[in-house]
Amino acid sequence: MPVMDGMEATRAIRKLERERRQKPVMIIALTGLASARTQQEAFSNGINLFLTKPVRFNELRKILNDWTPDMEPQDLMASKRGI
Repeated sequence: MPVMDGMEATRAIRKLERERRQKPVMIIALTGLASARTQQEAFSNGINLFLTKPVRFNELRKILNDWTPDMEPQDLMASKRGI
């Protein structure tokens, strides 16, 4: 991304949510970086779901179809495992 990467963007979003006392939004990372270190960094920065390329469109479709705005991150993970 031209201005900031996904990790920086996530940190900025989470900071804004805290400042405004808003419920956190669901953030899904889609990346080509599949290392355990990158995944841990993503979760540490507030990313809820970490998908690596190539992503199967049926998998992504199921995740998005099962998602609801009031869903907690662990519920989304359970949905992903059910694929």
